[in-house]
Amino acid sequence: MRYKGIFVLLLLLAATTTQAQFFHKPGDKAHDFEGVTVDGRPYHLYESQAEWIIVCFWSVDCDHCHDFLKSLCKNVDLENDYELVSFALADNAKQVQKKARKMGLNGWHFFDKAGWDSEPFLEYDVTSAPTVILIDKDKNIIGEAYDWDEFEELLKGHE
Repeated sequence: MRYKGIFVLLLLLAATTTQAQFFHKPGDKAHDFEGVTVDGRPYHLYESQAEWIIVCFWSVDCDHCHDFLKSLCKNVDLENDYELVSFALADNAKQVQKKARKMGLNGWHFFDKAGWDSEPFLEYDVTSAPTVILIDKDKNIIGEAYDWDEFEELLKGHE
C-alpha cells in the first residue's frame, strides 16, 4: 500500500513538471495577448510587426527586476530593434506608469489587479520575477531568461 502512495505522488510530480516545461519550449508559438496599456494605448501581440519582441514579467517592488530593466534599457535598442511588452505586478496602473517613465522604459506596459493570477502570467506559467521571454517576428518563442546574464546569452544566440 505504501508503494501505491509513492507511485501516485511520482505521477503527480511528473504531470506538473511536464506541464511547466511545455509553456516556454523554444519554437512553440507564443500565447497571443490583446489589451490596453497603462497609458491607454491598445496593443495586440499577433498584430505586432516587430522583428523581436521582449515579453517581460516584473514587479515594481523588485530590485532584481529593476536591475534587469536598467540593463535592458542600456544595452538593447527598444525603439528600433526590439519591442518591449511588460506585465507588471503593482498596486495600481499609475504605479506602473510612473515606474516605467522613471526608468525610461519604451514599450507597452500592462497592469492587471489579479497580479500573479492574471491571464498573461498564467498563460506563460510565470512563477518568478523577472521572467523574460524572447519572441521572433513569426511569434515563435526563442527562449526565456530570469536575469540579465541569461537574457544576454539568449540575444547573442539569435542576432
